[in-house]
Amino acid sequence: MGLAAETYLKDGLADSLVEAVARLPEARELLEALEAAAGGGADRAYPRRLAVRGLTGSAHGLLVAWLQRVTGRTVLYLVPHGEAYEEARDDVEYFCGPGGTLAFPEPDNLPYDPSSPHPGITAQRIETLGRLAADERGVVLATVRGLLQRVPRPERLRRSIFTLEVGHDYDPAALMERLVFMGYERLPEVEAVGHFARRGGILDVYPAGLADPLRLEFDGDTLVSLRRFDAGTQRSLEQLAATTVLPRYEVVVAPDEVEALGARLAAARAGAKDDPSPRRGAAVGALFHDGMERFAGHYDPDPGALTDYLPADTLVVLGDPGGLRERVEELERLIARGYEESKAHYPAISAPASLYLPGASLEELQVARPGADWMGAVLTPGEVERYARVLVVECAPAEPVQRSIERLKAHLAELGANGIHPVVLCDNQGQKDRLWELLGETGATLGVGLVSAGFTLRRAGLAVLTDHEVFSRYRRRRRRLRRTGGLSIAELSALKVGDFMVHEDHGIGVYRGLKRLTLNGQETDCVEVAYAASDRLFVPVQQLALISRYAAGEGARPSIQRLGSGAWQKTKARAQRAIQDMADGLIRAYAARRALPGHACKPDSVWQRELEAAFPYEETPDQLRAIEEVREDMEASRPMDRLICGDVGYGKTEVAVRAAFKLVQEGRQVAVLVPTTILAQQHLLTFRERFADFPVRVEVLSRFRTAREQKAVLAALARGGVDVVIGTHRLLSKDVRFRDLGLVVIDEEHRFGVAQKERLRQLTRTVDVLAMTATPIPRTLNLSLAGARDMSVIETPPRDRLPVHTEILEYDDEVISDAILREVDRGGQVFFVHNRIETIHNTALRVQQLVPQVRVAVAHGQMGERDLERVMLDFLDRKSDVLVSTMIVESGLDIPSVNTLIVDRADTLGLAQLYQLRGRVGRSARRAYAYLLVPSRRVLTEDAEKRLRVIEDFDDLGVGFKIALKDLEIRGAGNLLGAEQSGFIQGLGFDLYVKLLEEAVAAIRGEAADTTPEPRLLTDWSAFLPDDYVPDEHEKLDLYRRLAETRGLDGLDDLVLELIDRFGQLPPTAVALLELRRLRLLGVAAAVESLRVFQQATELVLRRPLTPTQIRSLVGALHFQVEFFSGREFGVRVRGEGLALLNRARELLQALEQCTSVAG
Repeated sequence: MGLAAETYLKDGLADSLVEAVARLPEARELLEALEAAAGGGADRAYPRRLAVRGLTGSAHGLLVAWLQRVTGRTVLYLVPHGEAYEEARDDVEYFCGPGGTLAFPEPDNLPYDPSSPHPGITAQRIETLGRLAADERGVVLATVRGLLQRVPRPERLRRSIFTLEVGHDYDPAALMERLVFMGYERLPEVEAVGHFARRGGILDVYPAGLADPLRLEFDGDTLVSLRRFDAGTQRSLEQLAATTVLPRYEVVVAPDEVEALGARLAAARAGAKDDPSPRRGAAVGALFHDGMERFAGHYDPDPGALTDYLPADTLVVLGDPGGLRERVEELERLIARGYEESKAHYPAISAPASLYLPGASLEELQVARPGADWMGAVLTPGEVERYARVLVVECAPAEPVQRSIERLKAHLAELGANGIHPVVLCDNQGQKDRLWELLGETGATLGVGLVSAGFTLRRAGLAVLTDHEVFSRYRRRRRRLRRTGGLSIAELSALKVGDFMVHEDHGIGVYRGLKRLTLNGQETDCVEVAYAASDRLFVPVQQLALISRYAAGEGARPSIQRLGSGAWQKTKARAQRAIQDMADGLIRAYAARRALPGHACKPDSVWQRELEAAFPYEETPDQLRAIEEVREDMEASRPMDRLICGDVGYGKTEVAVRAAFKLVQEGRQVAVLVPTTILAQQHLLTFRERFADFPVRVEVLSRFRTAREQKAVLAALARGGVDVVIGTHRLLSKDVRFRDLGLVVIDEEHRFGVAQKERLRQLTRTVDVLAMTATPIPRTLNLSLAGARDMSVIETPPRDRLPVHTEILEYDDEVISDAILREVDRGGQVFFVHNRIETIHNTALRVQQLVPQVRVAVAHGQMGERDLERVMLDFLDRKSDVLVSTMIVESGLDIPSVNTLIVDRADTLGLAQLYQLRGRVGRSARRAYAYLLVPSRRVLTEDAEKRLRVIEDFDDLGVGFKIALKDLEIRGAGNLLGAEQSGFIQGLGFDLYVKLLEEAVAAIRGEAADTTPEPRLLTDWSAFLPDDYVPDEHEKLDLYRRLAETRGLDGLDDLVLELIDRFGQLPPTAVALLELRRLRLLGVAAAVESLRVFQQATELVLRRPLTPTQIRSLVGALHFQVEFFSGREFGVRVRGEGLALLNRARELLQALEQCTSVAG
């Protein structure tokens, strides 16, 4: 039994660095001493261990990788938790490769937490245990909690893992039952780890430890195909021969244990009321629930530990043993506290001894197992005397070059001259290419690899530097957690019964579901739409392109008219005229601005490339496109006027930084206009840090500055002594004069008033303008406005961004203290938002009483400027742990160390505010949490509940996040287009509004849309997707919509392949549905007026009669008989039966297209 091994490419550079360790005399000494220590040093506390001193940076991980490779034994490498674990993992993963790294991260919750760990972390832990149970060797990277927390014994885990191979027989029903016992949940569609779905002969499952879900296709009981598929699109990616399915949780239940488990839980509960643990006799699915790990002792009375999975000859390496011992003590306190607090509410929870090994286990491990300990910088007295031997390695940290390329060149030359080979590792290929451009030929090796810090091993002739140390910037964290799924495309447009929907010709109605009707002898699915006075409209699925979900912003409630009342046509006509006028005005203004003379910047300089190379993150594709578009605008000889739309934290500021720097090099000035003083301060820090190596002066004008300081800045600005000025609307005052203003950057443009915008227009008539907004503008609107406004949309999240785990909870002191302690325990900070100034100090006091060990600060907009600045800067410098504040933190604050947000009275805030607030956390590769606290579910208004539900449900960054953004996007559209247009968006629904806007823009620009109508269809063929083929109604409606919107044969063929991939072979009614759609598409090109497709014959009525030449050409192209008819209408008839008739009709239409394109 083995896990489906992933194939990893070897990294030649990493291998050569590991091999270079063999040249280090101390390394050879270490190896000899380890072999000798097997029997010696009996008078010492750790007779089989060595203390190693002097290591620095990534040399710790390098030596572990070398030890594992040279001995061929498994190495258990224990390191401190949190950031130190992530750094060690980067190092080990680079030097050993992912295939040689067995990472065992610790859960991201506190002991006895009421919520389970993140499913991605659980999946990684189970994957590692599964690999160890299958006798894989490598470096096992763990923390003290990983060592102490109990897990199922290897033999128990092996029994719960199963392997599937193509060509073998498995009973699908038995397989599904087994999945339920492994903690998997059955749903209509697989979207996240731990889900499975069954549709006919197809079983989809998303196993723990895999990056993508799997699709199993059965013929009877035989597994005929096994495919990896994309959870977002639900399309297959590649065929597999075999796979291994791991349990979803670390708590494993066998089918024959359920009865005994129920009895144990019942005995433990003994009359407790609110216990979440499952009742005796509960369904199997109820055994697995959030926070079940607290009850694990009842599920598994004989658990094991990580050490049970390790081979007898395992070497153990401890990173900073003193720090690890302190962590053991801290964990023991956390476990005891968690148990005591939880037991009061949940008497059935398991005792600490059932869930954790005793703290002495670490000491026992050191005594019993051979290995070496990398000693910390600070040693306790007598510590090294406990070891069989002490080794000191000559290892120096990387030389600081303080961002100077010249110093780096000199340092590399010096290393080379001393016989030391330098290697510079860059985060990504783009960084490597940029660094190569800046350095040229230096004799150093440039490579791509993520390690924590550089080092020099002089006696091995090796020096490693990292690009983040060269450019003195934060190191990019690698995202660890695999995507656990988001919402499918189907759910994105999912209509629920009772939702409003828009029909282009009949107006807004209420969706009442799918109904199967027989119309003119044809059985088909129709969408039922209800109008006023019990009017009903049934829309056949072939016409679904005419209807869309009504969306018009938060809380919009449209008026519903009777069918045929004429009110809808009036509303639509009025809107069309207004849209036409607005589009005309926009396009005229755009053309006039493009005709103005502007300043053309020179191409990028070496300095520009250096600034770009020092960017600490990998640019996203959208970000690169935006940067390129801004560069082209600035190098053109007309004023730039571009809007950058992108979600909070998606990298808009970097686009502005690069644009500002480009202009400053031309000797011109830049003004950055922001809505709040705090944002001005944040931008000041960002710009100054990015420009630190260049002679650029950045100043700020805001209420954080005294009158004297402001006067000095204004004087310097007027004489050209300030290059970049950042400010609030203070920048628009009459006393602000520039010597040579060249660029205005406007952040959150929509937050400035009408008068301020007017002043801006005067200021920016002929200078470049770069506006930025975090209220997203829908891409559809962006495309429809092409040629009316230059817009760049940054839609891709930064590579390592994790979705924010969001929960709505009733106010509870325990929830607050747990959330704050969990965050502070992992070295982070917390935002606590309380939006009432009158009671904010009382709230802060309450927080301080709940968690006396943390430092609490308060910030709100009515504080004195100096006080507010000091509080914010102290929080940025991490002098406080929790910031209790009003909504002033909503916009623009970027503090990556803040990864927990608690919002008090979240029910009083709007969707946009909640969304923006949540964007303040999760800005690093760390898992972030947002807790939305409400007074009681009973007093929530329906609207507040709905708002909160939207935010909670769509905590992913993928497709689902776009639904949550729908209201915001519409608000963004209103901000962009003005108040009057917002009214029309509300009257028509957003989708129809955008369609009309597109038509208006196209008409003004003389790009008439292709308006050839599709032929009318009359048929008695039953054409629909049967319920046993596509069981889920949302899914079915989405497929019908996509079919109706298909405009080309390639798109139709793609949809056919997708249906076969996802649901299996097409049933006859589905074949008919797709083929009838194909005939209509072919009919457009063949100039067919109407199609009459009956069981025995098909008639094609043409728009105009064929000429004799065309008739001869048509008859000659066909191998079957056709009949022509004329009179009131001219057409062609073909006879046949079943699918053969549909195939003939298809060939006839293709031949018709050929011959009508030939002149008569």
